[in-house]
Amino acid sequence: MTMDRTLIAHRPAETPLDAYRDADTVLEGILTVLAARDTSALTAARATGAWSRRLATALHRSTASTELAEAAGLLHDIGEIATPETILFKPGPLTAEEWTVVRQHANAGAAILATLPSLAIYAPIVRAHHERWDGSGYPLGLKGEAIPFEARVVAVADAFHALITDRPHRPAFAQRDAIEILRDGRATQWDAAIVDAILNLLDAPRTAAGRRYVAQR
Repeated sequence: MTMDRTLIAHRPAETPLDAYRDADTVLEGILTVLAARDTSALTAARATGAWSRRLATALHRSTASTELAEAAGLLHDIGEIATPETILFKPGPLTAEEWTVVRQHANAGAAILATLPSLAIYAPIVRAHHERWDGSGYPLGLKGEAIPFEARVVAVADAFHALITDRPHRPAFAQRDAIEILRDGRATQWDAAIVDAILNLLDAPRTAAGRRYVAQR
């Protein structure tokens, strides 16, 4: 079938809304691929995205920054597609060599996203979500505010969800223990302001409004 050339000539230019829908479609496609390999990865992606949005909102970020953080949270571990299953699903502790392989997922995820025009904007955030405030993270050893703000948000959101979730190599931490770990990493592993924001959100259930907020998560 040959398409009418007059239709092509008069096709409206792509609008920002069209571009947003295209990005959303590609993003969901990537998450579907991730879930096909590991259903728990999809749960982690959605939880990290949701917590990233809550944190950015609590910190009064712009709509654009909040949406960047949420989408990057959804995509943060897409690079695990390149991690061998023997390591990704290994029961028990990982060796130092295996951790080296696992840590390649940040660069791998950024490389994947960089090839997709509608998602390339998230590549630097995904690459930096394991950087640490004190500069001892990976893959680039970025420090403090040199780490993109949205990556700092995703780092805290990802860490909290990971801590309270069973992993192949360890059981979940109780929430009170996860909170202590976040406190211990405040201003060393993670941005202090973002840790404070999640601790305030986790303290919300003490109020009636907080209970309603948590129930809607």
